[in-house]
Parts: sequence; structure tokens; C-alpha cells
Amino acid sequence: MTRRGDYVRFDFCADEQCRIISWNEEIAEFTGISESSVLGKKYYEVLPRIFVDDKDAILQAFEKKKELVLREYSFNCLAGKLRADISIKPLRTNGTAHAVEVAFVPGSTCSVAQKVQDLKRFIDIGKMASTLAHGVRNPLNAIKGAVVYLRERYANEPTLSEFTRIIEDEISRLDSFISTFLSTTVSEAQLSTTDINSLLSKIKVMTSFQAQARGIESVYEHGDIPPLMINPFHLEQAILNIINNAIHAMSEGGKLTVKTMVEKIEGSSFVIIEISDTGPGMLESHIDNLASRNRGGKGFGLFITDEVLKRHGGHLEVKSRRKEGTTVKLYLPIREERGLDERG
Repeated sequence: MTRRGDYVRFDFCADEQCRIISWNEEIAEFTGISESSVLGKKYYEVLPRIFVDDKDAILQAFEKKKELVLREYSFNCLAGKLRADISIKPLRTNGTAHAVEVAFVPGSTCSVAQKVQDLKRFIDIGKMASTLAHGVRNPLNAIKGAVVYLRERYANEPTLSEFTRIIEDEISRLDSFISTFLSTTVSEAQLSTTDINSLLSKIKVMTSFQAQARGIESVYEHGDIPPLMINPFHLEQAILNIINNAIHAMSEGGKLTVKTMVEKIEGSSFVIIEISDTGPGMLESHIDNLASRNRGGKGFGLFITDEVLKRHGGHLEVKSRRKEGTTVKLYLPIREERGLDERG
């Protein structure tokens, strides 16, 4: 896979009958069609047929025994036209072409197809979340029992008592969240007046062992910020998504910095939670598409954090430079007590 600007090159191979014999991961993700679904099919049963002078371009590449290059080739899509640069290159064995490699670099994307893919991702997230919610309950009860035992057994150990208290509180809140999640919508989630700095202090304790194990210095700078009417459990998970990403990005050593402050933007005041790391930075494509998949996981962390902020009327800002680290800013509006913003 290669890139031209913000666009990715996709590849598949076809035989002399135009049947697909290979279909790589990138084109599968781009089209939303798996390799197992297309192998053996004519390529034009899956993609728009490619013509040159009213003849099939793949057949022409076999006939002429040389690479064909088509610049700004125009496809029809649901929203109009999609243009791409296409190369069709014969693959030879002992001098004989047995297949062709078809590579294309889209110069744009079909907006309707992208919306369909985004909708599919929402459905996938919903199914996964529901399955997860049902699946964690029994292990959660077992963990809670073990934590209660440890708390009672080592009641004279201050550090251990502090951690077991946090764990027990988090288990209770998680169990309550699961029950609420399975019976209500996000817009019905409970809000409460929350001290963001106190919430971050708890998160610092929760993530301290993980950071220490990687030799990471954690610095928390609490600004003078007002309490906010939010769902503390949702915000805690949103912050943990970013901090855990930052810690994992710094494989050995590094510095995690978490700051809070108030900033005025176009007449509106926001509490800002700024989380910075000194990791390797993020690809621009990952920043642009918060819900995109990546090889390290499902890619839902930033997406979920962004959704939590939107539900509270806020937004997410990500800035990153390769080999210099990443800074993520969580913006939460300062306003009078009210419910979640209603945007469906």
C-alpha cells in the first residue's frame, strides 16, 4: 500500500478471464467487501468495469502484454463521479503473463459510500458494546469478591487500601453503568456536578503503576476551573482512552503531561483537559478519521471520546507530529445546569 497526498493506493489481481485472484486488506476496507466474498468473481461484478476505447482494460493489458496507465479515470458512484489514477500491470512467469495487478489511487471519495461505511461502523460499535455489556457482568462480580477480600485482609496497608477502595468504587459504577446502558439511551444518562481536577487525581492513581512500569514520568497540572454538570463515568472513560493511548505510545520512557485550564473561544468559555505525550506521533489519516481501524486495535478509543464530548456539547482536538508526540485537547463548555445537548 502506498500513499499520494491523503489518498491510499489499492490493489487486486485478476486472471485472463477477469476473475479476481487476490484482494488486499486495503481495498477490502475501502469497498467494505471481504476477500472471501470476491475471489473467483469477475472484477466488474464487484467494481465498475474499466474501459479503454470501449474495450475492457484488463483484457487489453493481456492482449498488448504491457502496463496500461489511466490518469484521472472517471467512475460513476452514488453521489456523482469518482476519479482515480489506475495502473494495470501484467504479472509474468517464465515470460508469460498469467495475471494482472490492478492498482488505483482515488483522487476523491464517494460521499454517499463513505456515509454508508460510517453507518455500518456505528452498527458494529452498537453490537459490540451490547455484547461486551452482557459479557463482563459475571467476571465483574468475581473481581469484586476478590477486591473485598483483599481490602479486609490487608486493611492495615494504606496504599493497598486506597487502591482497593478505588477498584471497588469503579466496579460498582461500572455495574450501574451496564444496567443503565442496557435499559436507556445515552441522552438519558445521569449528570452530576463534577470536580474535573479531583477526577483527574483519581485517574492519576489508577494509571500510576502502568506508567511506572514503562518508565514514564506523569505530570498533572491542575488549573483553576469550575465544576461542571456532566456524566462523570462517561468523562472518566473518555479521559482514560486518551491517557492509555498516550502511555501505550511511549514504549519505554517518556513524559505524560495532563493540564486543565479555562479558555474562551468566540465568546464561549470552555474547560480544557490537555493530554500530551512524547511518543512517536500519529498518522494524519488516523487523526482525520477518528473511527478508522488500525493494526493495533479496533480504533474506537478516540471515536468514543469524541462522541462523549459531543454529547456534553464539547469537542476534541488532536495535534500530532511524527517523532515529536501528540497533544489531545478535550473541550467541555462552561454553562448553566442543563441536560445533554439534544442532537439525536
